[in-house]
Amino acid sequence: MNQEVILTEKPKRWWIPMLFGVVFVLIGFWILRSPEESFEKITKFIGVIILISGATQLFFTIRNHRGTPGWGFLLAGDLFDLAVGAALVINPSLLLKLITLFVGIWLIANSISIFMKAAVARKDQNKNWTWEFALGLFLMLLAVIFLWHPMLLGISIAVWTGLAFIILGIFRIVLTLRLRKLRIQ
Repeated sequence: MNQEVILTEKPKRWWIPMLFGVVFVLIGFWILRSPEESFEKITKFIGVIILISGATQLFFTIRNHRGTPGWGFLLAGDLFDLAVGAALVINPSLLLKLITLFVGIWLIANSISIFMKAAVARKDQNKNWTWEFALGLFLMLLAVIFLWHPMLLGISIAVWTGLAFIILGIFRIVLTLRLRKLRIQ
């Protein structure tokens, strides 16, 4: 089936998506080149956004505290946002440690659940209990590795982010090249 697109006018500024594609590919390679550094910079950027948001909300809460029931809770939430934003800007590895802690605990809980299911399968004389046990053991090992070396999780997040930027950039470049080849009527 032919799905040819016919334009009535030549595309203007066709090079803009191409430029963004090239920039995305370069950002992706930069992230892949130094995943530890890029993860910290991304975390600092998130911290700055939270800090600005908290400061803006704090200003709004203080200016409008009269007539706002429960404004003390809003004030506490704004101060919490400021603290989280400042903590991420000052110590970006904090986010990595928290994510790693949650992922590690989650993996440990799931591996224990798998061990329990494997024990039931063994009791029921199911031959596949060894595969379940091995999977539980693998998850437990992964949890210990993440908790022991949190930067490994940060590096893997940065690697996937870098690959996503490269793929998005290539898509934009290819799309721009296809756009330039479309027929005009």
